[in-house]
Amino acid sequence: MADYKIRQAVESDCEEILRLIQELADFEKMGDKVDMTVEMLRRDGFGEQKFFQCLVVEDTTAKGAEGTAVLWGYALYYYAYSTWSGRVMYLEDLYISPDKRGRGIGTKVFQQVAQIGIANDCTRMQWVALNWNKSAIDFYKARGAWDLTESEKWNVFRMDRPEMEQLAKSD
Repeated sequence: MADYKIRQAVESDCEEILRLIQELADFEKMGDKVDMTVEMLRRDGFGEQKFFQCLVVEDTTAKGAEGTAVLWGYALYYYAYSTWSGRVMYLEDLYISPDKRGRGIGTKVFQQVAQIGIANDCTRMQWVALNWNKSAIDFYKARGAWDLTESEKWNVFRMDRPEMEQLAKSD
């Protein structure tokens, strides 16, 4: 029997998901940028209005505190809309803990996310990868993805809350 299973996240996974989010941020050399809380994950993923969905990789051989699941990885995604093509799936994170890599788990999670997108009639799946993360870039390209920065010259922009507030009060 496999020592892990891939499943939809449940509310009791939020502490472990947050641990993995921090682990990913530390890997990306941005550990101090995480403002996420367990309460935010619960509200936004399992509350009345769901802003994301999440697959998790659960260790089937171990339990955490109070019998909670121990997670090895996750894929957090949500739906968006393209005026050019309709429904779009946005993959915010695909992360497998370093000591569990090399076993095909990331590929299986990625495949399941794609299957969910297809089942929900999405026309494409999008995400970003840091330009220095060659292993992630190679992983995605090996599975059929292409880099829009290279092929179509798209730039990704962001505006954080202070800038949003400034813009919102402009005349």
